[in-house]
Amino acid sequence: SVCLSVCAYPHCLYVMCFLFSLTVMSVGGLCCAIAVQFAGSLGKLTVSSVNNPRKMIDAVVTSRSDDEEKREKQVWNKRRQILYTVEKMYSVLLEVQDFEKRFLQTPEEQRESLLEQHRTHTEQLYSSLRERDWDSRINDELFVQIMSLRKGKRLIARLLPFLGAEQATTIVMAIARNLPAIAKKDKQEQVLCWLVEPCAGVIQSLSSSSLTDLLQQLQGPGGSNNTQLHKVLHNKFGLTLLYLVLSEGERLQSSEPHCHLMDDNRWTELVFSVTRELLQIPPSSLATPLFTPRNLLSLFSRYVDRQKLDTLQDKLQISVQTS
Repeated sequence: SVCLSVCAYPHCLYVMCFLFSLTVMSVGGLCCAIAVQFAGSLGKLTVSSVNNPRKMIDAVVTSRSDDEEKREKQVWNKRRQILYTVEKMYSVLLEVQDFEKRFLQTPEEQRESLLEQHRTHTEQLYSSLRERDWDSRINDELFVQIMSLRKGKRLIARLLPFLGAEQATTIVMAIARNLPAIAKKDKQEQVLCWLVEPCAGVIQSLSSSSLTDLLQQLQGPGGSNNTQLHKVLHNKFGLTLLYLVLSEGERLQSSEPHCHLMDDNRWTELVFSVTRELLQIPPSSLATPLFTPRNLLSLFSRYVDRQKLDTLQDKLQISVQTS
């Protein structure tokens, strides 16, 4: 063996590390370097060269079919289009939100044109969600895709107060109709609760007929196995929205002399369906709403006996309303 002294190179760290990591052996008059093996070490020091490069990563080459690449491209293009739509709607929304400030600063003779521009922007926002330009219905597929984005849910929450009563009602109906799909994409983010306040404002302006329609949209097609209503009861936002509808129905019946919701067979059947589901669902499966209106107890008292009413009061944790 040939022994080389580290002290010969006190000034060169590179040479020191090299001599430390290599053992130099002389075989038949030739010198060769081999890697030092450290027993029990976490890794190994390797010697690499141009012909034997060090392996840095594991690269696995996979081949995909043309159909798979085409489908992936279509999904990405659709998502990119949704993101573009949301950004475009936000830019218009900012114009709408800034209207009041600009209106006060605009001279009297120019306000009419500014009002027309504001109406155009508001209509443009709603048109972005419609099925077709000549159709007032919401495009459910597009709406669910927008609501699957965190920014999309915030967009709808900010948009609702600026729409007309009919347009805002149509959007709240779409939320109720597609709630299971929307809630499924909101399990981690919990952004849907931002919609409670703007939705409550719309619900309080509904007629008894529209309120019944909204309750129908929340429950879905119905039948003996009402899966949509079951999913609504499992979701914080869904249950809060349901309570808002029922509470507004009770307010109309108590305060409006010309309201005949009790005489509406469709409303009565829907409330019975909700009551039956609430009585059957285990307390552990019922979502925790953002709040529980106290007049729900008065509503349920119109449809169930005292024993079931006590059960509902305990399960829903409704406080007794005092006069």
